Amino acid sequence: MSKHKRAGIRQVASLAGVSVATVSRVLNMPDKVSPETAEKVRLAVEQLNFIPNSSARALSTRSTRSIGIVVPTLENLVYAKFLDALESSLAERNYNLVVSTTRKGAIAESLRVRDLVNIGVEALILPGLNHDAELLDYLRRTDITYVLSSVYDEAIEHPTIGYDNYALGRKVARYLVSHGHRNIQLLSGPLENNDRTMMRFQGVVDELQQHYGPEYQPQSQILGLNTQSAYEYVWASIEEKGEQAFSEATALLCLSDVIAIGVLLALEKKGIVVPQDLSVIGFDNLEISEFTNPSLTTVDLPVTEMGKRIAQALVCHLEQGTPLISHLLDAELIIRESVADIGNDRVGSRIRNHDPSSRDHR
Repeated sequence: MSKHKRAGIRQVASLAGVSVATVSRVLNMPDKVSPETAEKVRLAVEQLNFIPNSSARALSTRSTRSIGIVVPTLENLVYAKFLDALESSLAERNYNLVVSTTRKGAIAESLRVRDLVNIGVEALILPGLNHDAELLDYLRRTDITYVLSSVYDEAIEHPTIGYDNYALGRKVARYLVSHGHRNIQLLSGPLENNDRTMMRFQGVVDELQQHYGPEYQPQSQILGLNTQSAYEYVWASIEEKGEQAFSEATALLCLSDVIAIGVLLALEKKGIVVPQDLSVIGFDNLEISEFTNPSLTTVDLPVTEMGKRIAQALVCHLEQGTPLISHLLDAELIIRESVADIGNDRVGSRIRNHDPSSRDHR
């Protein structure tokens, strides 16, 4: 039995009586050609069963059943958890998830978005609020459905489904204050181009200033968003300052669990007992946070629920015309063992039996 050779774009152009370029425009930019020409190409596509990509499928079925998302990286465990829930929820509704990354900002988000639009995604998900105004205008002009994830702001015109990072920053700071902590050091990943972290940071500062006065300014350190960066920062601080390292702090407030975990590992290596000597609190509730020594008090971001909510909202909008509206998800503070209640007492010596020469930097 001979194999049936699949029709190509030239055969479609010949049958429709148009140029190859016109067929390409119909498949990728149907608004750039007349309805009559588009119909000729559509009929030729159907007759030849020509489906080269999702754009051609959209031409004949009016639907690619694909949702696109642009994220900075796939290395972030919070994104991985979110994407898993999102993809599973979309698959249950017979939709595909197409993931694209900006490689931590090395590639412009607008380029990734246009790539996804060109392959025919019916809707887009963009994390955060910080997006180029021209990009959002492009989405409106091309009539692409989109939602902003990992944030909530009902005051803006764009639909947001996520959590209030500013309010959560205040909640974490308020918890430390309620446990007697005044001297708090903030450890954060990069703030530039990350409105979620920036809002958490500002929430912490505003809450502390509400309690301790507008002149209060917590110590802060910007680190890489990874465990190694935090580990090396703590280790180097103790190597350099000895017993004076973190002597002015009673708590380290980490705006990400990956940072908090690096902090815990380094403190343990250096003989600093958490929380007796120094309290540590995180943000994200990664799975490993329950099993650190001690277990990490942290904020449980509802990323699994967010994935399910966004999938449901987009599919209902695409299939039933249900309006996309902003939705606030609750995030819970998970109380574990890494924060001490110090009341009005100062924490004593933080470094016990510290002998830098007796420990290896691993």
